[in-house]
Amino acid sequence: MEQQINSTEESQTGAKRFEGNYFQWLRSELSGWDATPWSMFWFGVSFQLCLFLTNPINLTTTITFIATVFGLLCVVAMMVGKSVNGLLGFISAIGFIYVNFTAGHFASVLDQTVFMLCIDLPLMIKWRTWGEDFDAKLRHLNVRGWIIVLAIIAVAWFSLFHAYTALHDTNPLWDSLVLSIGATASVMIVFHFNDTYTLWLAEDVVNVLLWFTALKGGYSQSSLPMLVVTLTYTVTAIYGKFYSPWSAKHYKEVQSAQND
Repeated sequence: MEQQINSTEESQTGAKRFEGNYFQWLRSELSGWDATPWSMFWFGVSFQLCLFLTNPINLTTTITFIATVFGLLCVVAMMVGKSVNGLLGFISAIGFIYVNFTAGHFASVLDQTVFMLCIDLPLMIKWRTWGEDFDAKLRHLNVRGWIIVLAIIAVAWFSLFHAYTALHDTNPLWDSLVLSIGATASVMIVFHFNDTYTLWLAEDVVNVLLWFTALKGGYSQSSLPMLVVTLTYTVTAIYGKFYSPWSAKHYKEVQSAQND
């Protein structure tokens, strides 16, 4: 009976189920990548390790190091369209929530929480099927859609800036913009919009400004490692925007193939 239900569900969704166990799935998700994502990952890890070992080692710096390593692996997994980024992102988000809270970036705490709820948890729950039938799920914003998205971000930024100023956020200007862009992108990715990489790139740039300000202000032990990892995120977002399975180029290729 269970096999019949699974077969019916597969025929209705067009999704293929991974038949192995969870650990076999993890192995398959982390294999078959080309040199580019792994090069980005190991370069970032090497830099983070140097920062970790050459600075005072305590709870905050240790959590920052662990979070950045899992965060780097998460973004390169997302870059190549692997749904294991849900598990990796969940682990890194927990660390980043702690890091941002200790830095007084309260809007970024909420941004990471939204990311976990919209992306990480669904990916972890649907690990067998979420990444399958990938191309058929992709959607693309038109001009009207972009106008609506940008208007939502602008209104949210204005409102959140005043809210987090009242909450004594250490950097409400950039922190509230991180939340405005990030939360919007997280919701969009639930609906498989491939335009999210444009928003991830914008959010990464704002995060660079946020952590550069933190480094300059000297109010967080995590500022330099976080600045470095956000710069790495920016590089992966640029790559992902043009070459990943989420890219507009890939979307056009899929649409062209379907029309043929």
